[in-house]
Amino acid sequence: MITLARWVCAGILLYAAGRQIVAELKKLDGTKLKLDLSLLFLGATLYVTALACFAVYWRQAALQMGGCLGRVDAQRAYFASQLGKYIPGKAWVVFIRCALTDTKATPASVIIASTFYETLVMMATGSLLALVTLLLAGDTRPIMLILSGALSTGFLFAALPPVFSRLATWTTRTFQKAHVASISVTYTNWFSGLRCCFAGWIAAGLSLMAIAGSLGVSLFTFAGFLLACGSMALAIVGGFAVLIVPAGLGVREWILMEILGPSIGTSKAVLVAILTRITHVSVELLMAGGLYWFGNRRAEHD
Repeated sequence: MITLARWVCAGILLYAAGRQIVAELKKLDGTKLKLDLSLLFLGATLYVTALACFAVYWRQAALQMGGCLGRVDAQRAYFASQLGKYIPGKAWVVFIRCALTDTKATPASVIIASTFYETLVMMATGSLLALVTLLLAGDTRPIMLILSGALSTGFLFAALPPVFSRLATWTTRTFQKAHVASISVTYTNWFSGLRCCFAGWIAAGLSLMAIAGSLGVSLFTFAGFLLACGSMALAIVGGFAVLIVPAGLGVREWILMEILGPSIGTSKAVLVAILTRITHVSVELLMAGGLYWFGNRRAEHD
């Protein structure tokens, strides 16, 4: 029954992600595109790098909370869990990580708390980076600066060790419906996460630059770099903040178009936003499938 349930869940996730790709492709119907596939591949690779950086920090957080999680197992569970965000509420991210992690070595309470904390720190770093880069870029609409400022304040506060300790206890009890030992983090862990996630967000911004370049839209200037990093980070964080929308669908694209539109034109911004979504979803599907298969093969040989 457990195996059947996992296959059913996997089917639902793949269907949801597939529908999203099809929906984005329909938006491009009738539009003539000339893509530079080498830059598109570079953009996809940089996005993999970004997610891998976030996965590294998730493992660090789990280890710091008393878990025992291998590097490959952490990457496998992290990439597979990305498919969970295509279901409203995003709680499936936690369920998938628990299902793909050895709960004897890493208790479910640690998986839940470390996932929660990694997400908070990642979002705090992304929104803070967006605020700084958009301020430096200049000529950014005030609503975007206000949004990034509000999000960075909220997430940074929630990620503070004293605040998180209370949130972690509440979250793990909510998922497990039982008493769990208190989980805490230190300011050293907090700063370590900021550094690790910062590298991931830079890679995500470079991914957007490469994808835009594949469409012939040049962001290969310092100002373009600032806009790419700021818009990509704010788009993902803003999409996450709207919990009822799967993977921030629509929200992420709107933010990208609002920020990039004044610099590259609204029509080009639309194409960049759509192609970025398609590329990133495709990467998540391929990496999740590939690492899941690799993990199963490795388990068979052990």
